[in-house]
Amino acid sequence: MASTLMLTVALLLRNALFFVAGFTALCYTIFMCSLMLIERHQVGVTTVLRHSVTVIRQPNVITLVVSGHGTSSPLLVSVEPQFPLYAVPRRRTDDGDTTAVFFDVTRKGEYAIGAVRILIQDPLRMFHVERAIGPQFVLTVVPRSIPLAALHIALTSPLDGQRIRYAPNVDTSQLIGTHPYDGESMNRIHWKASAHTGTLVVKDFSPSASQTVVVLVDYTVHRDTIFTLETLDNTLSTAAASILHYIHDHKLPFGLVTIGSSTEWTGSGHDSMHLYRCLAVIARATPERCEGVDGVSDWLARSTHAVPPQSQLVVLTYEVSETEIVHLLKLRERFSRITIILFPAGSFLLPGEHRAPYYFKDTSELLRLRSLQHTLKENRIDLVVIGLNDPLTG
Repeated sequence: MASTLMLTVALLLRNALFFVAGFTALCYTIFMCSLMLIERHQVGVTTVLRHSVTVIRQPNVITLVVSGHGTSSPLLVSVEPQFPLYAVPRRRTDDGDTTAVFFDVTRKGEYAIGAVRILIQDPLRMFHVERAIGPQFVLTVVPRSIPLAALHIALTSPLDGQRIRYAPNVDTSQLIGTHPYDGESMNRIHWKASAHTGTLVVKDFSPSASQTVVVLVDYTVHRDTIFTLETLDNTLSTAAASILHYIHDHKLPFGLVTIGSSTEWTGSGHDSMHLYRCLAVIARATPERCEGVDGVSDWLARSTHAVPPQSQLVVLTYEVSETEIVHLLKLRERFSRITIILFPAGSFLLPGEHRAPYYFKDTSELLRLRSLQHTLKENRIDLVVIGLNDPLTG
């Protein structure tokens, strides 16, 4: 536009200087715009994500390498990574055609990562064209687990929340290997293998299928609450991830059920890949407000046959009705133990956090449930109420 105007003025005034300047500007515009359009189709970005699975606020790096841009090209090329909500860039380093962006994610979930905006400019930065590249990866962000010793929750007797050297719930008829002696009981020493190798080794047994721990997380909300769905999501997901890590560390088979906007059942397993699958399900789970739906009882009524017999059931939820209690009492013979963990305030204090400056008043429903705790325990149902007055780390 400016070059055309200068040529027009030069012709009207018959000024050679204006004509030369306008003609030069017009040639520059045509050449640079053509070059930018050609390079727009040639330039690309190779994206590398350091961790595809991470925990909340764990540092991560995405590296962007520009390709298709020659070193002799007069054009300027820059890349701008596009991050989704809750992904926070912390710092950036540029080295030639390589850009590294350090970031972390502040909330669990699955995120599309790797979207890039490429900006191509002329040397005078008068013109520019853009090219957008869509997300290249799916980043799975799982909750940060906390030591189960801080939860004061008994999972499988005789563990009772205590860390032990060897998991007692194993099938001693299924020998799967050995490991070096580390202070275990003498009856677990493999004497024949020890004599053969010259060092003490201990038998490794297969986990007992009758001691599978099924963690059921109820993300459904049936009434107005004093907390947000995001708060409930963070609370239940953190507690579930902590319990799963504890069970995996103690070599017990486990499974996960999430009930919310969708229902998922992972099946049972005990290895690290199964733990990853369970954590990925937690990352995808989202709370849902609904009316007249009894999620826990409904799933148990339909799917109890899918759970290994005599498993231990751990239910994480923010409320439980007396109707659900009655239903669980009817199912107690199918489980070795049932633990119900309630979060009526929708939150608990993490290690290092301060206690709430006020007292959380129990509702009449919670008072009734507390009065039933002794009776329920006699029927192998443990009811644990976690409020602002008695946080998990208290």
